[in-house]
Amino acid sequence: MNEQQIREIAETAFKRHFGDVEVVRINVWPGFDHDEDPKVDVKIIYDGKFEKLTGEGLVRVESEIFDKVWWNADDSPGYPILYYIPKSELGRRDPATV
Repeated sequence: MNEQQIREIAETAFKRHFGDVEVVRINVWPGFDHDEDPKVDVKIIYDGKFEKLTGEGLVRVESEIFDKVWWNADDSPGYPILYYIPKSELGRRDPATV
């Protein structure tokens, strides 16, 4: 599974549960954790306040991503670690560098 496929899975899941919140960018960074197990950081940068994201919606988004990227993927890049970052938190930083 490549980074673009992970990006598409994350965007689809996020939009399914938070359709009224604009996705600015999704950054995918594969790597390894402190035990050298494979992981992939998935940073969803969106335009809105964190309060717009409900707990139930976040659980559903994470469940979809875990199912497709980790549990049911023969070619999984590793355990997904999800971050939800409001664009307003970035200040002048470029969303591509987060």
